Amino acid sequence: MLFKKLIPAFIWALFILGLCALPGKVIPELTFLDWLKPDKIVHLFLFGVLSFLLIKAFREQPAAFLVNRQSATIAIFISSCYGILIEVLQEYVFIGRTGDKYDAMADALGAFIGLWFLSYRNRREAAKRKV
Repeated sequence: MLFKKLIPAFIWALFILGLCALPGKVIPELTFLDWLKPDKIVHLFLFGVLSFLLIKAFREQPAAFLVNRQSATIAIFISSCYGILIEVLQEYVFIGRTGDKYDAMADALGAFIGLWFLSYRNRREAAKRKV
């Protein structure tokens, strides 16, 4: 049952891996937007969604399941480690890519944003049910 709930997170993780494995020459250079650093926003989004999907799947497990009780901590840890792994792969494995510690930091921050968004959404849904 756990694995069925994790399918969206696994698919999203594979999507991230696919994007990050693209050769550098395939990715368009956005020099006119350099001051915005759009790649950091992409990292925040990608890993925020991953964290959100992981936490949601973990929380849907039976209450006795350990992952259910520590869902946010485990999801943020997994998402952050995955971000670091992606950066290491970009530095040493993927062609035309370089790892970036600031991208890894954006990945970890994105994981926390995923937690925040899920909490925000849950509070809004709870408030709607009270009305």
